[in-house]
Amino acid sequence: MNLFEEKLDRKLLPGGANLFLGTSGYSFPGWLNVFYPPRITKKDWLRFYALKFNSVEINSTYYRILSESSTGRMADSVPDNFSFSVKLHSSMTHSRDCSGEDWEAFRKMLHPLVASNRLGMVLAQFPWSFPLKEESFQYLRMLRDKIEDNRALIEFRHKKWYAEDVIEQVRQIGFIPVSVDLPSLPGLPEKTLFGGEETIYLRLHGRNRDKWWGNTQERYDYLYTEEEMETWADRLRNLSTEVNRCYVFFNNCHMGKAALNAADMERLLAGSIGG
Repeated sequence: MNLFEEKLDRKLLPGGANLFLGTSGYSFPGWLNVFYPPRITKKDWLRFYALKFNSVEINSTYYRILSESSTGRMADSVPDNFSFSVKLHSSMTHSRDCSGEDWEAFRKMLHPLVASNRLGMVLAQFPWSFPLKEESFQYLRMLRDKIEDNRALIEFRHKKWYAEDVIEQVRQIGFIPVSVDLPSLPGLPEKTLFGGEETIYLRLHGRNRDKWWGNTQERYDYLYTEEEMETWADRLRNLSTEVNRCYVFFNNCHMGKAALNAADMERLLAGSIGG
């Protein structure tokens, strides 16, 4: 097969759910010689990535809203069945002071992905400090309206938001809760796989207990073992009869570990994936 032949098989879990598997970002210099061969130029990284995985999270939008032309080029670089999930800008979830102009720029950024049917989900990730109070629910309702008709996810970093009654309120607002794999530390969410009417969305951040509250680069310097991933693979198989789509993204991106683990996860599921 030609290196850049645009071919991507549809992946199904045994229950019939579509599987979208990949990493939280793809443009990392530290992935050279680990995931990307040295002969691949940076402009071709996404095309190469899309030969290996059928989905990616765009996390850089947390720091900078991309131009419409940038996402247009991204959409043109991947096969038809490829899916992008896009993270909200920090002004929308952390400082919560996003301007109308920024929201307009964000919608324009999404347009090429929507038009090409390559937009998967829009991800809102809130910080540990996001308070559990009525004003926060009011903010979430406003945020859901701003995301418009796009499928919306929400991830919290404090376990108080994952209480059963709280998460039900979040669902009623229109958000799909993100399942997370994090270190077992006080206050962090537990390793629960949330089913739903349509979608499972799992983000694996690593289990680096000693570095979690320190340097953010070291936080994601973690390689999952096969045993750790097999637990999630079993849960995905069991719940795949209840949903239409399963998204699985590895965010342990330091030095290509996410790409290595995503390939491992696909291998673990290979016996149950059809196409």
